[in-house]
Amino acid sequence: MKWQTAHSATKMLRRIVFLGIIQYSLFGMVQAEQTGPDWQTNIEPILNDHCVKCHGPLKRKADLDLSTFHGLIKGGENGPILTAGTPDKSPVYTVLLEGSDPHMPPKKQLETESVQLIREWILHFKELPAVTTEAPWAETTPSPLEPGDFIAPPASLSPSQAVDYFIKAKLTGTGISPTPVCDDRTFQRRLYLDLIGRPPTIVESERFLRSGSLKKRAEEVDMLLESESFAVHFTELFDVFLMERRGKRWEDQRRENGWHDFLKSAFAENRPWDQVIRQIILARPDETKSTPGSLWFLYEREDNHQAMAEAIAPIVFGTQIKCAQCHDHPLAHEIKQGHYWAMVAAFNRSKNVKTPNGVGIAESAIGGFISFANLKKESQPATLTFLNGVAVEEKRPEPDVKESDLPEYYLIAPPEGEQAPEKPSIPKFSRREVLADAVTQKNPLLARSMVNRIWALMMGRGIVHPVDEMNSKHPPSHPALLHWLSAHFAEHGYEVHHLVRTIALSETYQRSAWGGSNRPHAVDTFAWAVEKPLSAETAFRSLLIATGHDPLSPSTGTEVAALRQSFIEHFPDLLPVEYNATLQQAMFLSNSPLVQSLLEPSAGNTTEKLQNIEHFDQRIRQAFLSVYGRWPDTEESEAARQFLTERNDRPEEGIQQLLWALITSAEFLTNH
Repeated sequence: MKWQTAHSATKMLRRIVFLGIIQYSLFGMVQAEQTGPDWQTNIEPILNDHCVKCHGPLKRKADLDLSTFHGLIKGGENGPILTAGTPDKSPVYTVLLEGSDPHMPPKKQLETESVQLIREWILHFKELPAVTTEAPWAETTPSPLEPGDFIAPPASLSPSQAVDYFIKAKLTGTGISPTPVCDDRTFQRRLYLDLIGRPPTIVESERFLRSGSLKKRAEEVDMLLESESFAVHFTELFDVFLMERRGKRWEDQRRENGWHDFLKSAFAENRPWDQVIRQIILARPDETKSTPGSLWFLYEREDNHQAMAEAIAPIVFGTQIKCAQCHDHPLAHEIKQGHYWAMVAAFNRSKNVKTPNGVGIAESAIGGFISFANLKKESQPATLTFLNGVAVEEKRPEPDVKESDLPEYYLIAPPEGEQAPEKPSIPKFSRREVLADAVTQKNPLLARSMVNRIWALMMGRGIVHPVDEMNSKHPPSHPALLHWLSAHFAEHGYEVHHLVRTIALSETYQRSAWGGSNRPHAVDTFAWAVEKPLSAETAFRSLLIATGHDPLSPSTGTEVAALRQSFIEHFPDLLPVEYNATLQQAMFLSNSPLVQSLLEPSAGNTTEKLQNIEHFDQRIRQAFLSVYGRWPDTEESEAARQFLTERNDRPEEGIQQLLWALITSAEFLTNH
């Protein structure tokens, strides 16, 4: 779009915002109400950023560990540093004041807002919990993800009702009233965006709204789960989760080498998630009926065994392990340095090979015994001891003893000399197979990780947030729900369709967005529908729908392909820890000729249809229905009518600018 046109449309957009047509801003979505400073949200981040480097598990100056609440109330060599309800008697606060002696942090003054938050937090305490001598996350204590005294839901409840049972129990305990269930139009749009990555067409919307079936919401969920579009959308999502965005060249290679086909078939066939993960780790396509693309997860990482370990850990254990490369995790104490190197060791006998049948991942039967140095410069051997507590013994050769690589060590032996392999070698004792067994058998973290990720995709936030930090530093908002839903997912064969259906048919998922002038409750209560930014691919397909182009069989022309890639480049984040729209995104939507090209009138598209409608009110209603899937209200109609009237001498330009204002609004670019 030319700058003059964009500027004119921007002025119109500002008028619409002023009159209340667009309820959300691209640069400011509804924020959660803060009921007072709390440890996890407000205090812990301040201490982590400014104090833990010197007063944490790595250094512990003055015998003080501020990385956990337990360590803070325990105090250090000079005694307690926190007195309940009395900031002026709490050294953790007084040393932060300007001019204090001693002053912390040294040579730096914290921002006034941070100091005030700590003061207010201390004031809220009536008393402090008792200090124990046991480490807060010792191996003998329960996992931080366990629910404590777990009460199972009544057996008479459906899985979706059980979800609501746990959410309502928390809301009742805190005195929070949830929003009502949303209307059919909102539900359908939300469901389509979440399950197939696009909004419903006008025809699909009319069919659903006119249905008299009492089970039409469940029927709509089932129809989408069985559609090819569901498999395509979830392939896009999990390609990013598993492989990250690396650019068009890498995306093309994944498509050409069967990775996308592997994911698509897994979601289309509703293949058990534990089996999918096992196939990815084993990278042996001849073992299953799956497409050979399963091995591309390892192959793309080009023999970088640390990259393999770091990529698979959040999927099978639910947490990043990168921070444990050089030392035990400084904040999540259950993650040890040995866990990181155990994952690396599980992959470090693997090697990319090329065979007459294509690429493969060979694995050696010998070698790969590594050691790592801790912070005390002590050398420790890396053993196959994983984060979920599974340990596998492996005989290590004596120092200075050279191992012999013999054919009898293999199911498929490597070739002799420099010959090219006919097939990738497979040892009888396979470290990758050991890892695959460890993470897919009796590993509750695998189910929890997937449940938390799917919940975040559909609800806008995980039960544990961020989704890839399921550890003691990030406790779940609803531990009983996470425990039950994960166990239910595992009991039902790790079926992703069943998990998605369970969440989609819950009242919790179907809540309406927050309304009214009061600020909403915190997002982790799940008392209302959270606005979720659309993924790049979803925004791209939604734009095709709104402008009257068929997303089910889009043109393969270079312009459409370039537009999709532009969306990926400008909207790369998926499940960001905190969503922040950028100036680059706004400029892309304002000035991209690729976006403008969709607004040019052509056979059957939205612009042409609007041009053929003479009456302004009908034209405006059709524009809102095409973009938002709803009718405009009175104020919206009046503002849009005035805008089109002012451009009556250039109606085509007026229609394009109106559509542009609608498709670049936050209402269009979010799922709510």
